[in-house]
Amino acid sequence: MDRKLKTIGYVMIPRDLLLKAFDEHPEAGGDMDAFLRILTYVNYAEAVVKRESREVLCARGESVISYSQWAEILGWSLGRTRCFIRLITNGSIELVKGDCASHIRIPAYDVWTGKRKNGTAADSTVEESFGLFWNEYHETTRMPRQNREGALREWKRLSQKERKMALENIDDYFFHLRDTKYCRQAVKYLADKMFQDEYDN
Repeated sequence: MDRKLKTIGYVMIPRDLLLKAFDEHPEAGGDMDAFLRILTYVNYAEAVVKRESREVLCARGESVISYSQWAEILGWSLGRTRCFIRLITNGSIELVKGDCASHIRIPAYDVWTGKRKNGTAADSTVEESFGLFWNEYHETTRMPRQNREGALREWKRLSQKERKMALENIDDYFFHLRDTKYCRQAVKYLADKMFQDEYDN
């Protein structure tokens, strides 16, 4: 999605109005329309969701709605819906690794929904840099993606230099663990500044 779309201001539209518009036009007219529908239906707040007899932590900006339910929401075939969600490569939607195949996330959800402290561009940059860290940390460590809000709070407390170190030293931290079962959640990695640990080569 074009970055400019997130930087030139917001128009507050009630969710009910969007849902009414979707009802009047059951089929999404293209990628932008489909993305807007997904943005409307993902979680506004963190919740534990029952999915196929297990509980899944579904954070703000995430969803575990099944592909068949998304197909109904978009008014598309199941195949087209799967392709759209799985093949989107511009960072607007990403798949969350785990047991639930349809677990998706909108990485910049807070930016898209206008939830920026004081509405500054700096806050948008912090959100984006944190998103990079969050994804890299979990791709490397394969830890469950838990307590994102807590980790974001810790990220905001760090200086620019510390954020850079936190991102760059994930590999070193993980590589030097004696046993990966002692790997910390992202929030502890940041809070305890484990990215500053020194190792003997």
